[in-house]
Amino acid sequence: MSEIEKFDYEAIQDRQTMRQYLNALMEGIEKGKLVFSSGKEQILLAPTELIRLSVKAKRKPGKSKITMKFTWNDSPGTLLREKDHGIQISA
Repeated sequence: MSEIEKFDYEAIQDRQTMRQYLNALMEGIEKGKLVFSSGKEQILLAPTELIRLSVKAKRKPGKSKITMKFTWNDSPGTLLREKDHGIQISA
């Protein structure tokens, strides 16, 4: 039976730091290697060619939230392509 590895981190960051994290995510996805570490915690993930993207955005008075989730199967070719209607994210 395999052991579940987990990494959790939460903090308030400024926009510049958030941009650095997002750039590191983009670079890691492109290279197929993401390393998350904080203190003694560390996890290595290897994104495959096909990645499922889930985006949720929510706004209510005084608070906004964006949740982005990337999932993939570690075995290449096991994620089926579904009809994609596309998404637009703009500034």
